[in-house]
Amino acid sequence: MSTLTLAPVSAGEGGPRVPASLPAPAPVHRTVGRQAAVHPSRTAVRAHDGVLTYGGLDQRANHLAHRLRAHGVRDRDTVAVCLESSARLLVALLGVLKAGAGYVLLDPAHVRDGSALPFLYGSGARVVVTQELFAGVLGGARLTVLPDVTPASASSTAVLPPASDVTHADTAYVLPVRGDRGVSVPHTVVDRLAADGRFLPVTAGDVVLQYAPAVADGTALALWAPLMAGARLVLPPPGELTPYELAVLAREERAGILRVTSRHLSELTEAGILPGLRGLRCLVVAGDALPPDEAARVAGLLPATRVIETARL
Repeated sequence: MSTLTLAPVSAGEGGPRVPASLPAPAPVHRTVGRQAAVHPSRTAVRAHDGVLTYGGLDQRANHLAHRLRAHGVRDRDTVAVCLESSARLLVALLGVLKAGAGYVLLDPAHVRDGSALPFLYGSGARVVVTQELFAGVLGGARLTVLPDVTPASASSTAVLPPASDVTHADTAYVLPVRGDRGVSVPHTVVDRLAADGRFLPVTAGDVVLQYAPAVADGTALALWAPLMAGARLVLPPPGELTPYELAVLAREERAGILRVTSRHLSELTEAGILPGLRGLRCLVVAGDALPPDEAARVAGLLPATRVIETARL
């Protein structure tokens, strides 16, 4: 695979400016692990397949990390993950990082139609963390499939993560670009973007509803920033929600931050549902930039809500 490396952006290069006073960056999984150590009983993830506390997420990821090591995964390897939106998706991603590897997150829809396979085979991943639904498509001579990653599958015995010398400069994930090309994103980038409130201003008391596709650009920040801050991450069930269902979910979970695509936002607006989401502190819009007239309409309907368009950053 032809892989580019995305380095942290510093002043003078154009793009995000990170305050010089920020603490030294750390690998994503170690920051999440510190939250688990301090707040083990706090809810970390709510999804259709279960609820995970920070302690539960951390322990299940530790168990998976040891399974990955037993399957030959070592520091700075690449592991593919193909799971639908779920609590076990976070277990899988965190487990890969704790095993010392970087992950490639595959779109289940693209796995079904075969379009993700060239990138998978070019990524160098020899292990795929997936569910039975996709095991038959992904299994092959070059791959070892670990199909059982449900939150309930981990032993109740507490274990420490495997020993690893991975640093903030190593790859956290590989973002597909086109064909078999990818961009290697180090932990530092996720750490710095999470610390920059212009991108996703999340705090420990927030509930963050992540509805944009789990494999879209920017999703790494949307998944990790809440968990690095000690907030609660809410994942919707797989598939499309109607605007009404999305609004109900946001209200039931008391979400303060909602991340949607520009298409989903347009659907909420056209359905007349957006005024019912005035309790949102922040609305993050991924994907295409909003037309100026639509952006003005959204601002008028949600006057007290901060609207962040990631396409403009």
